[in-house]
Amino acid sequence: MNKGKVNIYWTTPICAKVFLNFVVYSFDLMKFARSFKSSEVEDVDLLKGQLRKDEEGQKEQAQMGKLVMVGEIQTIFNESMALIKDFLNSDAQVLPINIKGPTGVGKTALVYYIAGQLRRDLKREIPLEIAQCNQAQDYHELLGYQKIAYDKNKLTTQLVDEPILKAIKAANKKGIAILLLDEVNGLVAEAQKLVNPLLDDYRNLVEYGDIEAKIDKGKKLILIGTMNELASGYYGINPLNLDMERRLKHVFVLPYPKPEDEFKIIHEMVGGDVESSMITSAIKLANHTRGKEWKGPPIPTSMLISFILTFKVFYKSNIPNAVTEAFKVDILNHFDEELREPLIEKAKDIGLIPYDDR
Repeated sequence: MNKGKVNIYWTTPICAKVFLNFVVYSFDLMKFARSFKSSEVEDVDLLKGQLRKDEEGQKEQAQMGKLVMVGEIQTIFNESMALIKDFLNSDAQVLPINIKGPTGVGKTALVYYIAGQLRRDLKREIPLEIAQCNQAQDYHELLGYQKIAYDKNKLTTQLVDEPILKAIKAANKKGIAILLLDEVNGLVAEAQKLVNPLLDDYRNLVEYGDIEAKIDKGKKLILIGTMNELASGYYGINPLNLDMERRLKHVFVLPYPKPEDEFKIIHEMVGGDVESSMITSAIKLANHTRGKEWKGPPIPTSMLISFILTFKVFYKSNIPNAVTEAFKVDILNHFDEELREPLIEKAKDIGLIPYDDR
């Protein structure tokens, strides 16, 4: 299925920021913004938080998001939809897909986009359940747990469903559902074992203690795992156990984009009112952190877009040294102290921030 490396990019945390275009023109916020001093980074953070306060209300829009078509992006999307179409016409009950790549290149967003396209194609509700995987999760957080409750003055227990159980029940009720295991290799080995029977063609179930759930005959579950690369420099990444890796057999690899493709992505996401030189310099800085000589985590495409959008907000709000302040908030603050100085110097060398600015 995997015909080589394919590029897909969508900036997951960016879509909810579309509301910024009208928020920054709010009279109250303009007065609020002008009260800040550029030297007070904490105050700049507060401004940014204020400008983003409505992001939660943009959840539905963010889930569909914006998919920027560059390189082979159309190919991978078409192949994904063709794979799902074949699955829906088959007797199989679970379709396992694995999307690998560094953080911030659009793995999660692809799942949202596929879910939206599938809803439109089938003209029906397709539930999407999401498990944000991490090292601290146990069976109960993935599957479900019993909660003590009172019913007519009697002590009883109730089953609280978590993402995997929700997805199975949704598939059995609606006929088809999607389960996203976001950063699936964040799970420790014991938690990964819970998922293996669900991917087994002869079982298609999960069970733990007195909790058991099975995909009913004729029902469909699309299970998609996204995962960061083991060498990406991020904490909490574990190798998949051999059984899970073998069963997540439909693999897509999403590397960082080529500079010319990344320029197109950023330009479309931030709008046409940003100088090309700024985008080009930001991409140069990102590629520096993606090289073998860099000892820290790389700068993803999504961080570059966030940085430029924040710059636009600060600039329109008359924040002094808007580029530098946005750089501090959206890039520098994501790095450990020992990496900040070389990152600042590199940003100056390539002309992203002025030499007389800190």
